[in-house]
Amino acid sequence: MAPSTDLNTHSPGDASEPASEELRTLLKTATNVFADYVARCQSAQAPILTQASGDELSERFSQLGPKTANIWHDISEITATATNTWSDRFLFKLYAAPTPIGVVAETLLAVLNNNAHVFQASPVGAVLEAAVVRELARLAGFPETTGGLTFPGGSYSNIHALMIARNTKFPEIKTKGISAPLVVFTSAHAHYSIEKAAVAAGIGLDNVVKVPVDAGGRMDARALEQLVQSAAGVPFFVNATMGTTVLGAFDQLEEIARVCQRHQLWLHLDGSWGGPLGLFADPAVFSYSMAPVDSLTINPHKLLGIPLQCSILLVRHGLHTMKSALGLSADYLFHSDSDKWDVGDATLGCGRRPDAIKLWVAWRYHGSAYFTGRVNHARRMALQMAEMVKVRSSGLWRLVCEPASTCVCFWFVPRGAYEDPGELEAHRARGVDERWGRVTRAICERVNREGRVLIDYAAVDLPYGQPAAQPLPAFFRIPLNSPHTTRETLAAVLDAIEQAGHAIFNQL
Repeated sequence: MAPSTDLNTHSPGDASEPASEELRTLLKTATNVFADYVARCQSAQAPILTQASGDELSERFSQLGPKTANIWHDISEITATATNTWSDRFLFKLYAAPTPIGVVAETLLAVLNNNAHVFQASPVGAVLEAAVVRELARLAGFPETTGGLTFPGGSYSNIHALMIARNTKFPEIKTKGISAPLVVFTSAHAHYSIEKAAVAAGIGLDNVVKVPVDAGGRMDARALEQLVQSAAGVPFFVNATMGTTVLGAFDQLEEIARVCQRHQLWLHLDGSWGGPLGLFADPAVFSYSMAPVDSLTINPHKLLGIPLQCSILLVRHGLHTMKSALGLSADYLFHSDSDKWDVGDATLGCGRRPDAIKLWVAWRYHGSAYFTGRVNHARRMALQMAEMVKVRSSGLWRLVCEPASTCVCFWFVPRGAYEDPGELEAHRARGVDERWGRVTRAICERVNREGRVLIDYAAVDLPYGQPAAQPLPAFFRIPLNSPHTTRETLAAVLDAIEQAGHAIFNQL
């Protein structure tokens, strides 16, 4: 239902009204519209996913040209068909709803409309960015000379890390291009942004070496050593992960760092998802041993509730290294080589949102203890859900592995999935069955189609009771991010999975 308002006939661009008053009027209505939307989203019966198809939505929102007399009706239609991330039953991807102060901070960025490429275009943005980089560097054990910038997502941070490493180790590439094959090493379970970075950097997928993982999904440091020694090209970059995309595994950094030091390789740590847990968690809840790395990606928009997008890349060797690797000193934009606040030349682009302001505002508003409490809660919920999976008895419930961080991965197979019930019972004690993947996908599709819960599935290769990695059938992958998740939330999700499974296989 469209909100009741007398503002729907407002004429945009009316020169008789100052912009400040138009904004005041719009925001006054927007406050109620948005707060009412969030209240609806957080109700127990709120749908998570629209049932409209892409074609249906395209038809509904196809008209652009004519001026509307009822913009709030349009905005209401957008909110009614958007995915509901404010619900504690949104367990689909690696983020949740923003905090209310995050929404305020996002609005602040729009009001300022500053550009974080040169100091004069965003003076306070540059200073606040340096402040959050300095504090994150301290938490990660980086030196005071560390540099860092925000980027629109972890993929862009990772791409910048690889480009900076390449051009720092081989500065001639900036002018002459790549003359010898360079080799990148990354976990077999790492995010695909590392492969995309290799493509963008001219390294090529054939020169990205996937390092095997152990039974917990962590990079095998001994295998890394052997692969570095046998590399056909010039090894220069290793990507370790703090929270792999599927299992949430944290690579054993100290062992990997020793390999990198021995062979003088740039060590990047992709903490896009797990970084906040590794840096802010109470050690009694979650503990991770850091080691010296050359660069680190952290995404506060995941576990810390900062609005999308907010990713930060830290570089141990300082901002000057970033500028030296990527900068071109365009004098029409950068008028002083000595101005440390002109940071745009340390990126592959030019214009950039001052997203660090969002993190700074939220940090000041909540304090560090809030971030600690938030990631502690996510970890505890993951452990609790794993225990709930273990004790369920209707059909076959099995963890893929114990939760490595804040994600729970498991199978549920109803008895009706097998014509012979004894066959299912036999699988309780041995191996896995590729049929479980089809069951998982069918259940997930049904649960999401009903719209009251939004979940996902995934599949990886893992040495699951075998000496070598094998493809596992698809399993449910439930990331825990929201501070509003409770035991009741988890029970509702597991019940929805079980009920859908029984409905599909006629076991109601």
